[in-house]
Amino acid sequence: MNRETLHHQIENMLGRFIGKDNELIERPIVPAYIQKNLKHELRPYQQAALEHLLFMEGKPSSNHLLFLMATGSGKTNVLAASILYLYKQKGFQNFLFFVNNDSIIRKTEENLLNPNSSKYLFNPKGIEIDGERISIQVVDVFPKEKNNQTIYLKLTTIQKLHIDLTYPRENGLTYQSLAEEKLILLSDEAHHINVQTKKGKKKETKEEVEEKNWEITVSNIMRANPENRMLEFTATLNLDNDHLFDKYKDKVLFQYDLPRFMDDGYSKNVILAKHNEDDQSKMLKATLLNQYRKYVANENGIYLKPVIMFKANTIALSKDAKEVFMHMIQELTEPMLKKIIQRELSIHRGTATVWEEVFNYYDSKDLLKVIRDLRSDFTQDTILAVNSQEMFSEKNAVLLNSLEDMNNPVRAIFAVAKLNEGWDVLNLFDIVRLSEKASITKKATDSEAQLIGRGARYYPFKFNGEKSFQRRFDFSRRKMSVLESLHYHTVNESAYIKNLINSLDAAGIQTKKEEYSRYEAKLKSKFKEQPLYKYGKIYVNKQVKTTPEDYNSLEKYSIDTRVSYNFERTEEEQYGKRSQSIDNLSDLYTEAQLPLDKRMIQKAIQRNPFFGFSTLREYIPSLGSIREFIESPSFMGGCQIFVRVPRGMAIDDLSKKEQLAFIDKYLRYVEEKIKLNYAKEKGTSEFIGVPFASYIEDSYVIETNNANISSNSFNTQVISSKSMRGHDWYIYDLAIGNPLEWALIEEIHQFLESLQEKYQNIYLVRNERKIKFREIDGVRGFMPDFLLFMEDEEFTYQLFIEPKGSHLKVQDAWKEKFMLSLTEREDIKIFYEGKEARLIGFKFYSDTAADKQAFREDFVEKLNIKAPVK
Repeated sequence: MNRETLHHQIENMLGRFIGKDNELIERPIVPAYIQKNLKHELRPYQQAALEHLLFMEGKPSSNHLLFLMATGSGKTNVLAASILYLYKQKGFQNFLFFVNNDSIIRKTEENLLNPNSSKYLFNPKGIEIDGERISIQVVDVFPKEKNNQTIYLKLTTIQKLHIDLTYPRENGLTYQSLAEEKLILLSDEAHHINVQTKKGKKKETKEEVEEKNWEITVSNIMRANPENRMLEFTATLNLDNDHLFDKYKDKVLFQYDLPRFMDDGYSKNVILAKHNEDDQSKMLKATLLNQYRKYVANENGIYLKPVIMFKANTIALSKDAKEVFMHMIQELTEPMLKKIIQRELSIHRGTATVWEEVFNYYDSKDLLKVIRDLRSDFTQDTILAVNSQEMFSEKNAVLLNSLEDMNNPVRAIFAVAKLNEGWDVLNLFDIVRLSEKASITKKATDSEAQLIGRGARYYPFKFNGEKSFQRRFDFSRRKMSVLESLHYHTVNESAYIKNLINSLDAAGIQTKKEEYSRYEAKLKSKFKEQPLYKYGKIYVNKQVKTTPEDYNSLEKYSIDTRVSYNFERTEEEQYGKRSQSIDNLSDLYTEAQLPLDKRMIQKAIQRNPFFGFSTLREYIPSLGSIREFIESPSFMGGCQIFVRVPRGMAIDDLSKKEQLAFIDKYLRYVEEKIKLNYAKEKGTSEFIGVPFASYIEDSYVIETNNANISSNSFNTQVISSKSMRGHDWYIYDLAIGNPLEWALIEEIHQFLESLQEKYQNIYLVRNERKIKFREIDGVRGFMPDFLLFMEDEEFTYQLFIEPKGSHLKVQDAWKEKFMLSLTEREDIKIFYEGKEARLIGFKFYSDTAADKQAFREDFVEKLNIKAPVK
């Protein structure tokens, strides 16, 4: 049987898919208004999905299409873009969204209707097309008289839709009303409406009969009006099922499966951590790894609250495990932890695994502080117990679906039930399988594979000012790769592991092995004999301690002193009425300032160990007392907390406990920002010479996992090495770098002849995270990738050269400004010995032709040399 779907036919006709270059026909162009009205930049595959949708316009089979896209790939972003397109280009105003369960309805409301939600997908400033403001209005019944600038959206479950149409009520939805106007059906998690199709003629269960009726209901809606169209979205359509394949082969508009998604770097790497220890030891090791992620993030200026999940198969085991965990954290002592670290190092030393890295790290830390941090981070308030009867409570649903929010306190989850479809969690980094009486059946491991798939969603953290939705450290900075990995901690039982791997393979989830390529560059013996190495200096700007005045207000920590939160209403209030226009939030909410009673602030402070005066004083050296922190306009006395409450409700209607919860939330935000932004030193404009040999080691090592990367990946950071013997101007015997760094090294090589006509003793130094500068009058650190040293009769020169991907140029502009200021500022002072020194910085060497030319021109002008002839 030919297994080719519509997707493959379109792909062949367009001549390429993502990553291929040849075009046989003109590709559809996604209209500019779509990207303009979306909050997030369309990813390449999402752009391709929309191109396929545009390509199908006007073709006979375009009334029923399906997007088959991996979990976490942003199907709802494509759905939002499709709504805009079908409204503007095709004149559709009625959109019926249906799904299998209420939790996805709630998630979709946040995605499409709440501009204040972090999950909102449209432009928060409003939807505007052709100069007209477009509103989205949620309705129970589509109105007969319509506003031309309005999109009408009904959200429902398939169960409720079936009941409403089967048993019509007055002023309710009916087949007759649906026949009067054209309609777009939007089906999420579409596999739930295919029971009749996938079963064929086999005997059906009661549940399957019910789902078969849902499928018939959807078919009846499609037939109600010949202009009706349906777009389905799913990650789990089984095209190996012949019945499903026959139904969907001419409907699968776009396919982007999980292996491709993971290859392209849009997920975390999944690593199986197999343990031989009991559950308590396994929980502690996983927690230390989880906390290590937070330390690595904080040390690199990244906000990250890594979450860990402890998965049990019974409520009793989950409850017992939580008690054991809490007791273990509270009773942990420095000698106990030190013994554990030494034992683990004896096992893992020399293995080049994450465990060697983690326990080496803890071996060098103040263990009393580590224990204090564990006790502060893992408390009753930061641990969420999600047993089956609690699973879908409104409070837990809100916490589970906002785990990434800075104000969400949850660090650990104890769970029994498999978390439901539509659960979007990005900062889950460790899942611990509690093993007592755990099943090893295929059904059990299939369930675990689904959970792992949800945990593998990528957390798009900011690094050096850039927020990325793809992995960045597969090929470099191994320590940072821990922020892009999900570890599944499980028992080391062969039968179970075999079944789990089979389930992961069937789900398309790839697991990575902790295997790294190792490159070692050694300092050339010949260079060690040169004057630069023996007597030369590296000029680093002097750093001075920050003063209390540098941190004398919350604003100095980049803390917003005016914040606004939503008051969570009851489920009936929040979801029972959906006839309001979301274009104007005042239709739903009224905002009022929360009175910040000093006693309430003091009570909230007492509930958070960070705000003890001794700890707080370490981070706010200007602080004289807790009273000052509470009352001063520079601190809490100058803060305003606003709460959006349902219209008709006053701020005084909130109980003291509810008001205190908002202050708790704000203080957690303040704590994270203070920890993240406090630095004890800042840079100056005075540069002091440090012996060259004190910074330049005999060798340096780079470990990468290039071997685990698919050839289909778009990531261009593949590390490689090349012998530099015979090139005396390069101080190491091996040059190790990514393609952009290699291009820069070759660029310097091209300039070498021109440089040698004017300068002597020319040496290019790869700065492997050793030589650090700090921005002048600021606290941000900077380690340029390359320094070029040379001299003439008057001066010795230290040149700052930084290759920079074009996607990082804007965020790292301050680094370029620092380098260029070295020749522009009048207050630069260099304390040199012997020959006078000069510091020169250049524009970024980037990956576009224009940027490379700008670097060359800057290089030629500042060094007064000829451009090389190529």
